[in-house]
Amino acid sequence: MKSNKDMERILASINKSLKTNITFGNAESLHMDRISTGMPAFDQMLGGGLPRQSVVELFGYQSSGKTYLAQRAIAYAQSQGMSCGFIDAEYSYDPVWAELIGVDVENLVVSRPDTGEIALDILLALCEAEVDLVVLDSIAALLPTAEAAGGMDDQFMGVHARLMNKLFRKLPPVNKKTSVILINQIRAGIGGYIVRDALPGGKGQEFFSRIMVRVKRGETIRDEGFNIDARTEKNKTHMPNLTCSVPFYYSGQADEIAELFSVAIDVGIITRSGPKYSFGETSAVGRENFINLLKEEDDLLGKVKLEVEKEL
Repeated sequence: MKSNKDMERILASINKSLKTNITFGNAESLHMDRISTGMPAFDQMLGGGLPRQSVVELFGYQSSGKTYLAQRAIAYAQSQGMSCGFIDAEYSYDPVWAELIGVDVENLVVSRPDTGEIALDILLALCEAEVDLVVLDSIAALLPTAEAAGGMDDQFMGVHARLMNKLFRKLPPVNKKTSVILINQIRAGIGGYIVRDALPGGKGQEFFSRIMVRVKRGETIRDEGFNIDARTEKNKTHMPNLTCSVPFYYSGQADEIAELFSVAIDVGIITRSGPKYSFGETSAVGRENFINLLKEEDDLLGKVKLEVEKEL
């Protein structure tokens, strides 16, 4: 076995002759930086947030909360001084609604491309410009140029998949910093006796995406909204098959303190004994009462938030 110094000389020689950047597996440049989504439960499920230089796909049926999760992530990233882009292939972006969620619409880059090729060129350009977070909504809505030019009765087998596969091959060399969220819809697979879910855009996305998150509509929250249930069906950066719930309110407003409380319970920072909840010497009877304490006492909220961030 060659010594470390021998390998250093070999790597230096290869890097010089081939103009590459081969390094050892513990190099600082290989460590994965993450962007928090501002949703503690979602961050915990992902492994600490959205990994940079990576593709995260959110897929699910209609009205399950996919775009809401992406826009919540944009809103939090902007609050931390990060740059964000939104590629609206569905033509469904509404600045009034986005602002209710918390998005800084004046500083959000938005594009409504005419074709799928233009959409993906814009995505690549934003990644090359080192925009922090870019969302594409959605893969299913991308319109290949050939399809746009054809008639309604023309068939274009595989053109959507080829378009996406080209993106996945071209993205890694130019993406040095960006977290990319791809939103996709679910279709019923055709053929066979068992109906299976299928994703528009081909199988390549399942291999190239670092994280695949299935999103579905969960329990109703009285008349105020519903829980968005999410599960990591694939995660190459953390444990897969983890789940979380993020509350969605019809008003668009997020109860971030209630979300923080739920995660603090899950990781054992806030303990429960019957109806009593405790953090250090602070306690309250009932979930809502403890959440109200967090809302009223900034010092207590800061301590709980710090402990949760350490756990994540």
